[in-house]
Amino acid sequence: MVGKRVYYFDTIDSTQNFAIKIAPNPIENGVVVISQKQTRGRGRFGRKWLSPQGGIWLSIVLHPTFDISVTTLFPIAASLALANAIEKTFQIDSKLKWPNDVTIKGKKVAGMLVDASVESNKIEYLVLGVGINFQVNPKQLEKSLKKTENFYGITSLIDKNENQSPILLVQNFLNELENIIELLNKEKRKIIIKNWTKKSSSIGKNITISTYSGKLNGKAIKLDDDGALVIKNNKNTQRILAGDVIHPT
Repeated sequence: MVGKRVYYFDTIDSTQNFAIKIAPNPIENGVVVISQKQTRGRGRFGRKWLSPQGGIWLSIVLHPTFDISVTTLFPIAASLALANAIEKTFQIDSKLKWPNDVTIKGKKVAGMLVDASVESNKIEYLVLGVGINFQVNPKQLEKSLKKTENFYGITSLIDKNENQSPILLVQNFLNELENIIELLNKEKRKIIIKNWTKKSSSIGKNITISTYSGKLNGKAIKLDDDGALVIKNNKNTQRILAGDVIHPT
């Protein structure tokens, strides 16, 4: 059961780093590491993730039984779980920007990353890192992040003057994540992909993808079974497994 055990910190360098240290121990399966503040939070590709008080910063240790081919789909599926939890908790409509950003009105409200350990073609453990701008000051964060490559804006779920607890959102997210894991265990990826596509801000649109090797332009066609985004440029189609989607402004 995800979240049955929790490590809670007022401040930590990185919940992800702590979770990775304990992840090899089978007893830590399903444990959640959460902190009010991170001093060295990190996002995808080693990017710095600003994590002030007021956000939800957590990592989840998993020893999954699903196939190794699911590894690249998992963070995308997890972002769907969070979008569902946000809608359930606050009745706020959110969108999903490939690969694993959750957005509200075109601005980022949450993001994810996964660190995986694989041995003999089998997943030993996954550590899912989640950062949610729950009740933060977007303008303050934007000052530090606006020069970041592919930055497209930040928003907060809750206004700083509102009195809301993050507990219900976290509970709903963990429940939704368990539902996603169950679907993956039952090889029901197509249900996840169908539901992700409904919330996608990219499918059917002309986009640019920034990758290690440069930028690609095309129309986003679909999400593949392994989480790759399929784009079409003229008559050619390409599968992209890693990168950042840039929407035209």
